[in-house]
Amino acid sequence: MGGELGAASPVSGRASAGRRLALLALVAANLALVLTVSTGFTPLADIIAPLTGHLLGIGLAASLALLARRRMLALLTAGVAVTIGLHGWLGLARCCRAPMPMATESGVTKISTHHPGSRLTVLALNTWDRHGDPDRLARYLATAPADVVVLSQLGPDRRRLLARLEAAFPFQVVCSDARPCALALLSRLPLEAAGAARIAPGQPGFVWARLGGSLTVIGTHLDSPGRDPWLHERQMSALARFIRRIDGPLVLAGDLNTSPWSNSFRRLRATTSLVPAGLLMPSWPAWPLALPQMALDHILVSPELTVAAAGTGPAVGSDHLPVWAQLERHPIVLDRRRLLVRRYASRPAAARAHLGAELLADLGGEHVGARDLRQ
Repeated sequence: MGGELGAASPVSGRASAGRRLALLALVAANLALVLTVSTGFTPLADIIAPLTGHLLGIGLAASLALLARRRMLALLTAGVAVTIGLHGWLGLARCCRAPMPMATESGVTKISTHHPGSRLTVLALNTWDRHGDPDRLARYLATAPADVVVLSQLGPDRRRLLARLEAAFPFQVVCSDARPCALALLSRLPLEAAGAARIAPGQPGFVWARLGGSLTVIGTHLDSPGRDPWLHERQMSALARFIRRIDGPLVLAGDLNTSPWSNSFRRLRATTSLVPAGLLMPSWPAWPLALPQMALDHILVSPELTVAAAGTGPAVGSDHLPVWAQLERHPIVLDRRRLLVRRYASRPAAARAHLGAELLADLGGEHVGARDLRQ
């Protein structure tokens, strides 16, 4: 009898440990989910918002384990593995398929007010300064079927890429080497105007270009909420105010260090009417194994544009996957300012009165002055 009890004791102990762990996981997941939707802890909530899908998966796995009452630890472990695998699949399912370029007389895609059905392909990539494989990055970007490319975290070690890409992308807008504005915008198409500046004094930098048909492309890179959640919130708020004051068709691209589930991302969408090219497109991490879990890189478009296709590119020597979107111009041009008036009953001053020298002092003497962004 004593031997039988002694043999059963380890099994009972493992079951008890599994029950406690499952219960702890369920409580932690639920508390974290409550925090993400709470308006009282918005900056802190944005730290864990990228893990919303993981929290749901872990909470579900813990609930099933507690209901089963058997092999709880194994069920919880399997649930975590499935959650990680599902997020990786969401990233890789839309990965590695480049958009098909549209045949045009110039050999590249074009978008203009005269050809509302034509397409423009935009690609955004964090190049992972001082790390990764710059040669692999250069080979991918040189052959990527994109018309406009926004590169972030482009420090001195990555600036050499630009010369290698000049043949494929002859029109380039480069920000300074400083961390707040280590950005570049590359284009196969001629630019009507271009420049670089800060979103606002003391805020991150951005690069911009205006293409044919008055289409404005803006690239930027925000700090992670994990470093300073309140700083990230201020940057997102400043970006939203900045975007609201730009009229006409607009594309915002870059590493925003936020997920579609974060409060700051939802406010950005609500206050600007921008629409993400895709929600379920995890882009990080892509190193050392391409198993993306979080959607930190985004392409958002104004209502005048529609997304014909979107996805993520392959692992190309950075810890981020490239994100791309193939865009079309709506036949009927929408007025984004009137749309926002209808939604909020008030609208700030138009771009012409706002985008002055303080916000858009041109940082690139070889480019057309940033003052043209407000025209």
